[in-house]
Amino acid sequence: MIIPILGLALLAGVLIGVVSTSDSPSANAQPVETIELDTIEVVQDAEPTPEPTPELTPEPLVIEPVAPAKPKKPKPATRERKAKNVPERPLDKNTGRRIVYDKALMTVWVMSEADEVVYRFPVVGRWDRPVKGKYKIFSQSKNSGNPNSKVTFDHMTRFAYGNDGKTAIGFHSIPKYYDGSMMHSTKQLGLPIATGGCVRMAAKDAKQLYKWADVGDTVVVLPSP
Repeated sequence: MIIPILGLALLAGVLIGVVSTSDSPSANAQPVETIELDTIEVVQDAEPTPEPTPELTPEPLVIEPVAPAKPKKPKPATRERKAKNVPERPLDKNTGRRIVYDKALMTVWVMSEADEVVYRFPVVGRWDRPVKGKYKIFSQSKNSGNPNSKVTFDHMTRFAYGNDGKTAIGFHSIPKYYDGSMMHSTKQLGLPIATGGCVRMAAKDAKQLYKWADVGDTVVVLPSP
């Protein structure tokens, strides 16, 4: 066991000497040739191209038809209650330019030549006059009155006569007494509470109808309830 150990020691010494000798410069030593290494280009793998997402075709939207709501039947006015379910259009069967006065609903419609509603508004009248039928506007007065009742009213549009055949009936504003008080309020428009035969309406509605109407225009009066 002693001999191998000594051999290893001697070999180590020889190697140390060789290394020491090679580190010392020598006149005959040849310069060491420098070898340039080729540059290694590292190519990174490109990111994978994502697959296109398939386009989804939307399913057609199916809309179920909705049946229009059935209009409610109009309910006539009473002396205490205004009419209910007043329709957008008058209930007459006429067409063209005209004024329709529905005594049951206490409502007036103004209709154009194209049979379209120009406007409508509630009124105060009475059921027994004028009687149902077709009339023609025969005169208009911007200011008028009734000395027997001591009232004045504006924008009178006459189209019929009372039971005596002489007293004119027409559309006009709510009458005012000589002291300036109104015969009834605008809140009562839509009720059949008139004592005279004329058809009363708000001042703005009477003026609008007065300006729209012409002598000779048709007025349709529908029956009482």
